[in-house]
Amino acid sequence: MKTLLAMAVFFFPVVAGCQGTPSLDVLLDRLVAYANQYQATLPSLSCDEQITTQALNKKGKVTWDVKIQSTLREVRTEDPNDPFAERREFKSIDGHRPRRTFQTSQLPYFVEGGFAGLVIFKRWEQRECFDYAVAAGDGGHTVRLEMTLKPKSTNPACAKLPAGFHRIVIADPETGRILHTERTIAPEEAVRNTEVYFGGIDYAPQKLGEQTFWLPSRFYSHDAENTERMFATYSNCHRYVGELKILPGVSFPGEGQEHR
Repeated sequence: MKTLLAMAVFFFPVVAGCQGTPSLDVLLDRLVAYANQYQATLPSLSCDEQITTQALNKKGKVTWDVKIQSTLREVRTEDPNDPFAERREFKSIDGHRPRRTFQTSQLPYFVEGGFAGLVIFKRWEQRECFDYAVAAGDGGHTVRLEMTLKPKSTNPACAKLPAGFHRIVIADPETGRILHTERTIAPEEAVRNTEVYFGGIDYAPQKLGEQTFWLPSRFYSHDAENTERMFATYSNCHRYVGELKILPGVSFPGEGQEHR
């Protein structure tokens, strides 16, 4: 089964944090500012990806388990609302080279967009659509933000958001740097739009050339009944230079290169 994930994923330069819990408006301003910085600065990149996808019975016992190794590429686009396209090259399925006929629909559960799926950042600005809860964590070194879609809003912009939308973000309170984010929507909404019911991401620093960015290090997703789930980890991320073409059908050196 393959589903799609539309959830905010942020990649931000490493910055030192400090203690203190900002007001809600200040915190949201910092998240939006870093989202804009991410869109402007992160280059195309390539990562090694390890995936485990499983089906479970009603008692929680794994009945089908598949392990995958792949190369994941996040390639910049010219679309300001969707600045990265996700491309994946499968290297092995349960230790064997994938068949030419292999499709992700043959797997127990597979999510596309877990690394680069982006909620339109205007959603962060639709502040009247949500109820918020902000709390300090880790002795004030982190802040926990919960966003819950208001069930009865008359704002047309709010009606475009998935029913049951709920997000949790763990961030640096001073800079807005994301450490963890997760998103849940209503089960019926997930089925109706073939979207992920739950998706969560942990972030860790990765060097890309001379710069260090906070990139997803682990992704986890499951369906509403937790009978299908997927884990993915990412490592060895580096800049990726895509195909360069000047004239139709004419390619030049440097095509498809990956740079450490």
